[in-house]
Amino acid sequence: MKKLENKVAIITGASGGLGRATAIAYAKAGADVVICARRLEKLEEVAKICEEQGVNTLAVKCDVMQKEDLENLVEQTISKFGRVDILVNNAISTKQGVSIMDHTDEIWNNTVTSGFEAVWILMRLCYPHMKEKGGRIINVSSGAGLIGAPKFGVYAGVKAAVHGITMVAAREWGLDRITCNSIVPIFYSDLSNKLFDEYGENVVKDIVPLGYIGDAEEDIAPVMVFMASEDSRYITGQLIKVDGGGDIHF
Repeated sequence: MKKLENKVAIITGASGGLGRATAIAYAKAGADVVICARRLEKLEEVAKICEEQGVNTLAVKCDVMQKEDLENLVEQTISKFGRVDILVNNAISTKQGVSIMDHTDEIWNNTVTSGFEAVWILMRLCYPHMKEKGGRIINVSSGAGLIGAPKFGVYAGVKAAVHGITMVAAREWGLDRITCNSIVPIFYSDLSNKLFDEYGENVVKDIVPLGYIGDAEEDIAPVMVFMASEDSRYITGQLIKVDGGGDIHF
């Protein structure tokens, strides 16, 4: 039996990056997957790959900054599958590399709404469907929220706040057998590529003891599967760092 067989997972921001890698990894592990993002065309490409693993998929166009879209996402999930066992809050819309004084109202509103409020809303929407049989909530955080990374202002604040509500939910929902954890990954993305360009490859190797930036599919997604499986049933309220040891320096 596969690790996530007979499970239903919702993954936000699944059209690319970690969300895409997680959706495919969950499908390979046997889970039916509900994937959402603002661009349906890219989502359908991911859904096709997942279906090739022999699971059922549902691609939902969803702007996580719109509460009605989040409600529709969960409603469609329950309508099709009758349950939700795993929630991965991955989506965020933000602009990085901006000093505190250069933040605009738009950057603030987009980051807080997509990266914090949407997480809050989806956790609350999924809870009633998890409380009878248990579940797994995995919120994607960031090292920026741990080290006070310059020019990451509201993004760092939002990611720190996400782990705050993750810990509270872990304490409140533990008796319902719902585990809630945050994951802090480092993997190839627009951000990591920017770090390479700004600081140079040697500096990144000095920061990350393993000497390289992780790969979403090879390095991060397997941990996402573990955190969604029964293997992690006694882990909750934790900040799981999958960063090649990058946090050791801080």
